[in-house]
Amino acid sequence: MKMAKIYIDPGHNCSGADTGAVGYGLKEQDVSVQIGVLLRELLLVSGQTVKMSRDSITDTVSSSLNGSLAYRYNGANDWDADIFVSIHCNAANSKAYGCETYYYTGSSKGRRLADCVQPELAKETGLCNRGVKSANFAVIKHTNMPAILVETAFIDNYDDNRFLASDDGKYKCAVGIYKGICDCLGIEYKLESEDKLMSREYEELNERLEKVENPMIYDYIDDNMPEWARPTITKLVDKGFLKGDEEGKLRITEDLMRLLVINDRAGVYGE
Repeated sequence: MKMAKIYIDPGHNCSGADTGAVGYGLKEQDVSVQIGVLLRELLLVSGQTVKMSRDSITDTVSSSLNGSLAYRYNGANDWDADIFVSIHCNAANSKAYGCETYYYTGSSKGRRLADCVQPELAKETGLCNRGVKSANFAVIKHTNMPAILVETAFIDNYDDNRFLASDDGKYKCAVGIYKGICDCLGIEYKLESEDKLMSREYEELNERLEKVENPMIYDYIDDNMPEWARPTITKLVDKGFLKGDEEGKLRITEDLMRLLVINDRAGVYGE
């Protein structure tokens, strides 16, 4: 299996001078992390080595704009990454919509990576394909490896915003970027159950799982439940996000637990 070192940079911070765009109560710095964590999980399943500039919605890498940008490209350079992917949400005048991918002006390798990612992102999400563009953004200018900046959708456009706010939308963004990276690096997709999980809403997923013969169902937080899932499920029960049926049974599948744990790692459910 071909292996690569992939540096994922969820754009912006939760505080300081580089907090990103906001639309309809949705924050770019939160969405970029959530998509980034999902992308990391997909790449890890494929056997790749991944590092992130930040992996929590509470992370602030620097209080200054220049410091925040330098932390990201220096982190990728110091780690000697093979590729750099910065994840963002666009904003304009509330009328613009769709996804687009940027590479550093004059970088042929960056252009190739962008040419692989952009069509997969547009195809997977169904968003308007605004194409591949060049720019001199600091994080793709000062990196030593092929680098792209992905504008997943317009956070200030209502329809794009609702897409980004949904779990399904974030998953589709992650899967689209993942497939583009795989195409560029010649890596075989390793989606399988993860692909099915990412590309459907919870209701569709549960309908599919109900048709599987004898799926494993977890009713209680006990030794039968996978150890890796217990902290997240306990948190969601304590917060009242997960409630059992009349008999107190949670009725959770392992695929759904994976999804909940990924969200928890992204900081969706708080401390």
